[in-house]
Amino acid sequence: MSWLIWRQHRQQALSGAITLALLAVLLLLTGLHMHSVFNDSGLGRCLVSRHHDCGNLQSAFESRFSTLRQLVPFFMALPALLGLFWGAPVIGRELEQATHLFVWTQGVTRLRWLSSKLAALLALTFVLTVSYALLISWWLGPLNRSTGDRFQPGIFDQQGLVPVAYAVFALALGIAAGAVLRRTMPAMAATLVGFVGLRILVASLARRHFTAPVKSTYVPLPGADVTHPGAWVFSQHTYDSAGRVVSPFDVPSTCPPTLHPTTAALDRCIRAHGFLNTDVYQPASRFWLFQGIEAALFGGLAVALLALTFWWVRRRLA
Repeated sequence: MSWLIWRQHRQQALSGAITLALLAVLLLLTGLHMHSVFNDSGLGRCLVSRHHDCGNLQSAFESRFSTLRQLVPFFMALPALLGLFWGAPVIGRELEQATHLFVWTQGVTRLRWLSSKLAALLALTFVLTVSYALLISWWLGPLNRSTGDRFQPGIFDQQGLVPVAYAVFALALGIAAGAVLRRTMPAMAATLVGFVGLRILVASLARRHFTAPVKSTYVPLPGADVTHPGAWVFSQHTYDSAGRVVSPFDVPSTCPPTLHPTTAALDRCIRAHGFLNTDVYQPASRFWLFQGIEAALFGGLAVALLALTFWWVRRRLA
C-alpha cells in the first residue's frame, strides 16, 4: 500500500519540494541581504534604543526594499494551489476513473485506503508548509520591525501560524470536494470558490471581532502618541465639545501655537474647546492571540472536512 501511494503521489511530492527549494533560494538570498542592511545601517540598534528618531533610517530602508514587499501578495495563492492540485484530485480522480474499485477488491478496506492516502498527503503538506512559514516569518522580520505593520491584513496572513492552517484547510477542502462531487474539475472549482470566499470573509469581517478592540481617548496635545506602533488601527477621529467629528487640523487652527507659546497655555486652550481624539484598534500585543484564533478556526474546519470525507467514503460511495 505504501509503495502504491508513493507511485501515485511522487510527482506531487517532487513538485512541492522543488517549489519550496526555489522559494527558499529566493527568500534566503534576499532575506540575508535585508537582514545585513537592517543591522549595518544602524536601524536595528535605533529601533531597540527607542530614544532616537529613526524616521530617516526607516524611510531609506523601506524605499530600498519596497519592491520585495510587493512579492508578498503572490505568496497568498500558495495554500489555494495545494487545495486545487493536491487535494481535489486525490480522491476525485480515483472516483472519476474508478481505480478505487480495483484497490478495494485487493483486500484493502475503504478506511485503510483513505487513511493511508490522507496521512501521507497531510504529513507532506505539514512538513512543507511549516518550513515555508518559518522561512517567510524570518524573511519578513526586518520589514516588520521597520514598518510595524505585521498586524495589517495581507501581511498578517503570510507569517506565523496561519499559513500552515490555510494550507491544511485548503487541502482538506479539496479532498472533501473530490469525494462528494466525484469529478476532479468540479472539485477544483468548488475548492477555489470555497477557499477564496472563506478567506475573504474571515480577513474582512470576522478577524477584527476575534476580541473586542481597544478604545483610547486622549487630549490631542502636541507630542501625543497617535501612531500605536504595530497595532491594527480601525479608526482615528477628533471630536469637539459637542461630540461632532472634526478635522484634526481644526485643533491647531483653533489653538495656534503662535498665540499659545507654552505647553500649559496650549493645553488650556485645547481643553477649553473640548477637543478629544478617539482611536479604536487592536494592539500589537494581540498579534499571536489572533494568529492562534485564526489558525484554530481553519484547523477546526479542516478536521470537520476530513471527518466528512471519511463518512462520505464509508457510507455514500458504492
